[in-house]
Amino acid sequence: MVLKVENLRVGYGKIEVLKGITLEVSQGKITALVGANGAGKSTTLMAISGILPFKEGSMELDGRRIKRIRPDEIVSRGIVQVPEGRRVFRGLTVLENLQLGAFGRQKDRTVKEDIERVYRLFPILSERQKQEAGTLSGGEQQMLAIGRALMAKPKILLLDEPSLGLAPLVVEKIFDVLLKIQAEGVGILLVEQNARWALEAAAWAYVLETGKIVLEGEGRKLLMNTQVRKAYLGE
Repeated sequence: MVLKVENLRVGYGKIEVLKGITLEVSQGKITALVGANGAGKSTTLMAISGILPFKEGSMELDGRRIKRIRPDEIVSRGIVQVPEGRRVFRGLTVLENLQLGAFGRQKDRTVKEDIERVYRLFPILSERQKQEAGTLSGGEQQMLAIGRALMAKPKILLLDEPSLGLAPLVVEKIFDVLLKIQAEGVGILLVEQNARWALEAAAWAYVLETGKIVLEGEGRKLLMNTQVRKAYLGE
């Protein structure tokens, strides 16, 4: 299972943000997208999710072309995003948030099993299942946002800054779970402020600058690149 994006051009009005980027995300692999604020990383994820329309370019999932379809149809095909800022349904309980993640699977008898799987990945969510999401800590909300996305049974998971604003111990827990998700065969496209971890974990990585991919390669090799270390690791 491979997600392919080719010559993607996306903009807001007359302002072109993505200027012809091409990338791939493979099943069971972490692919990192690294870049400064404003480089177009979140725009890339929103375009893949169908939230922003392409001006040019194409997208394929396992050889099947995806273009000009609704975001919910993209989810049904297996591409699911965890947005920056978590965006859980604050007035609903943890359990209700997870159930909404499976909204498109209402006739699927494995939904309860998948909720239990999320609880195994994030035991604190099991303890909090009757608690309103808005009363959770930031880290717990991020766990819930990831768990909610998993309830849609993604083939490709898009993650936008999952560690943003979280304590180091919580970040470590979340990253450990991402490695488990990858090992289960889910492809992950990761936008992450912690460039060191992202590049260490990524099988392949892209460096995005002002809407263009300027470098790509194996994550750990890019981690040793002088340009990357200076720009993104503070060296």
